[in-house]
Amino acid sequence: MLNRFVQLLRAAAWAPILVLLAHQVSMRTPWRSDLNWTIHFLGGAAAAYFLFHAARACARELGTLRPVTHHLLAFALAVVVALGWEFAEFTIDHLWRWRLQQSLTDTMGDLFFGTIGAATALGIVALREAARPASSLRGGAQS
Repeated sequence: MLNRFVQLLRAAAWAPILVLLAHQVSMRTPWRSDLNWTIHFLGGAAAAYFLFHAARACARELGTLRPVTHHLLAFALAVVVALGWEFAEFTIDHLWRWRLQQSLTDTMGDLFFGTIGAATALGIVALREAARPASSLRGGAQS
């Protein structure tokens, strides 16, 4: 299990880590609001990419997933991550009055762009995997 976890970190953890770092950098610039949708798009894409690889790493526990099921699982989990993030911002705003959420429109935009990012990333993953022969997929198993 530890070996699979390390492989997952190497294969996919770089994506959400880079987005979190980009988010921290963007918050300290005068373009913070202009970059907001881009960061949420990239966050959704990174979460979906990571969760896609996480589902593959957990194949022993999940069983062999059909490709469409694998992609839908990663998409659904990425949307849950985006929703959880917005719930956390809401909670922080109400407990400490940080004003992370500017408006309902801001929150809905964050969720929209995160969802579009997740769908885009998984679409790219699907296209890349469709271009590869089945035997070149990790372990030769279906994803």
